[in-house]
Amino acid sequence: MSQPPIAPRVARFVMDRLGYGPRPESIEEVLDRGPERWIKDQLEPSTDGGLETRLRAFPTLSYSIAETLTRYNADQRSLALSLQEFRSAHFVRAVHSRNQLQEVLTDFWFNHFNVFENDNPTTYGVVQYEREVIRPHVLGRFKDLLTAVANSWAMMSYLDNYLSSARSINENYARELMELHTLGVDGGYTQADVVQVARAFTGWGIDNRAGTFLYRGANHDQTAKTVLGQTLPANQGKKDGDDVLEMLARHPSTARFISTKLCRRFVSDTPGESVIARGADAFTRSEGDIAEVMRAIIGTADFWNDAFGPGKIKTPHEYVVSALRAVAAEVTSARSFVEGGRSTLTAMGMPTYEALDPTGWSDRGSDWLPNPGSHLNRMNFALRLVSQTLEGVSVDLRALIGDADPADAAAVTAAVDRRIFGGTLSPDVAAACRAVTRTGSLLPGFKAVGMALASPAFQVR
Repeated sequence: MSQPPIAPRVARFVMDRLGYGPRPESIEEVLDRGPERWIKDQLEPSTDGGLETRLRAFPTLSYSIAETLTRYNADQRSLALSLQEFRSAHFVRAVHSRNQLQEVLTDFWFNHFNVFENDNPTTYGVVQYEREVIRPHVLGRFKDLLTAVANSWAMMSYLDNYLSSARSINENYARELMELHTLGVDGGYTQADVVQVARAFTGWGIDNRAGTFLYRGANHDQTAKTVLGQTLPANQGKKDGDDVLEMLARHPSTARFISTKLCRRFVSDTPGESVIARGADAFTRSEGDIAEVMRAIIGTADFWNDAFGPGKIKTPHEYVVSALRAVAAEVTSARSFVEGGRSTLTAMGMPTYEALDPTGWSDRGSDWLPNPGSHLNRMNFALRLVSQTLEGVSVDLRALIGDADPADAAAVTAAVDRRIFGGTLSPDVAAACRAVTRTGSLLPGFKAVGMALASPAFQVR
């Protein structure tokens, strides 16, 4: 028996929810292959040669922390260049990568284990943090990701654990490790546990010259400790911290907390108990295999039912990237775009890599609900995009509208509805797009594209 045809709106939903939205050709590709095959490819990402070629334009992405420090000492401008290339690569990956889920999860986990880019000395290690700590583990085992974060220059410096010693413990990392990284604020730990965990991580720090994580045994509290009712024997050294990470990674509260956050990101702001429980069960059963947790969540009715629901409000970053993808934008000069794009995202309230607090940016779409001011910023971005006045970006609107006459707003609106919205554009929005007239050199059809990208329908995923 033949399968019923896949609705375009389902193809659009899958790419909106698991990626940064469709490019002009994407909905047809998913319809041809089927969403299950597309999802499988996203959960098992392969090498993207085209993306790797684009990233060669940013040589500082491969620098070690030691090399960054050496170059900065010789020329302080080198750090600014490194961070500029880091931000540039962030957009190039999001816009052009075939492995969309990998990019979304890299953003998700960086935010979960947030460090502030401009914190000193964290700033010297932030590029390496994403490259070697976050990115390799986004679909791997949570324990490996948690351990990599704990053994990183960036996290040990950002949360001041390099200052923590037996004589003077610092509780910052211990508290955020339990509250934000694993158990959650209601995960069953006490202030006494925070103190004990802080003692377990005394001596964990950084080597300023080598630019690496460094454990200093002389600074470690060698006495016995009790964490969440479990005893850590005396004189274990660094193993104290390793044991705590193992304990937390396997804790039921961690399974539920991580499942809840993934469900909030990929299902809804208020995910139901059934989908959270499904994700938590997969986390426990697979020993924290993130890909298995994602498969479990995607396999629920809750995930697919939301394809026909109101959706989640896009963050400013998601909005900008999805708009670029929608119009087949080519980031021709990432550095030029990032400087302008950074100011755009700052105006929208989400400067790239600059979440100041350990909590990172809010993962609730409702917190990004555009107010009149922020919606105006989004509208201006959309109109600048289609009028080709954004620096460092080339837009191929013909790839989006196909054979439609750019002077015919109605024909263009139909093409945009089919190729970007999956046929879900509301009659009111479609009518407003069809009614636009020429403004200066901007043809009605291209202006209609801008109207569609600025519409409420494009603010959600």
